[in-house]
This record gives sequence, structure tokens and C-alpha cells, in this order.
Amino acid sequence: MLNLVIGYILASLIGIHFRKYSTAFGNRKDFSRLFPILMLSVILIITVVKASLALALGLVGALSIVRFRTPIKEPEELTYLFLNIGLAIALGAGQTFAAITACAVILILIAVSKKRMARSFQENGLFLSIRYTVDQETSREHVLSELKNTLSQHVLRMDLSRLDFSNAKVDALFFINVHTAEELDAIIANLNSKFSQVQISILEQNDISGL
Repeated sequence: MLNLVIGYILASLIGIHFRKYSTAFGNRKDFSRLFPILMLSVILIITVVKASLALALGLVGALSIVRFRTPIKEPEELTYLFLNIGLAIALGAGQTFAAITACAVILILIAVSKKRMARSFQENGLFLSIRYTVDQETSREHVLSELKNTLSQHVLRMDLSRLDFSNAKVDALFFINVHTAEELDAIIANLNSKFSQVQISILEQNDISGL
């Protein structure tokens, strides 16, 4: 019972940490709500099977038929799931002090690393969605090169998250970093002047959790 309570507290702390420091493109709030359920379930499983080889072998067979229908698209989400599972295994095996210590050290190191990275870049992360129409003869490589050349004049860093190009329709999603709002205005003006009937959507990285 004590390990279950400790596991619930640790999973809740991991969820708070995930919502605050994660950069995963998804609903971080809803995803983090699964952490306590995962933590308590694994603690229960490890507690039951740790003293019985037969139950452990039966567990392997049972898990072999379980399939998750929702894929994990973000590696960062997967790492937080592994953190919950690792701590749950430690608690289920009776290594309470090791689980608490490991959780505290790991979360502190991740937070320090994230803050140091943010200070080193001194930038604002934005998701930039661009939609427009091109000629049928335009190649995918030309579209990508033209977009990158346009954005690279104003951004500190640029990562292509998605590019859909079909029936002369271009739909691109970039993760960009800018210093000031003036640079963002320059990006919008440049895109409007270079591409006809372009549709631009901008979303702050911190607002992704509300989607």
C-alpha cells in the first residue's frame, strides 16, 4: 500500500514535469493523466509475479497478445513512459528508496538541461504552418528549397515537421525560433510577397498542450 501511494505521487510529479518541460507535439495534459494508471498497474504486476516464476512466464504469454492501437509518435513521450515503468518496477520489487532517489535525480537533471538549452538559444519556439498553391510542374525539392531559403533569412533555427505536396497544393509545418516579434512580421511579409494566396498559421509551442 505504501509503494502504491508513493508510486501515485511520483507519477503525478512526472506528469507535472512532462507538462512543463516537454516539447512533444500533442496534448501533453491528457497524455500525462495516464502516468498514474501506468505506474500503479506495473507496481501491481511486479508485486504479484516477483515471487513466482510460473506467474512471470504466464505474464509474458499474456502480454504477447496485447496490442496498443494508438501509436506513440513522439520519442519524448516514449521516454517518459519508460521512466514511469522503470520506477514502477523498482517500487514493485521493494526498492522504494532507489525509486524515489532516481525519480528526483532524473527530473532535476532533465529540468536543468532544458533550462540550460533554452538559455543558450535565447529564442522563442513557434510552429509555422504554410499553405499555398504552385504550378503542376514544380518539383517537391524545389518547393522545399524555396521555403527554406525564404525562412532562413529571419530565423535562428528551422526544423521541418511536415511537408505535404499533392495536386499542386503545398502544406508545410515548420518549427522555427526567432528573437523578436519584428522578425516574425518580416517572415509573414516575405511569405505574402513571394507566394500568392498563401495561408499562414502561427502557434506558440507552449499552446500545443491545449490542443
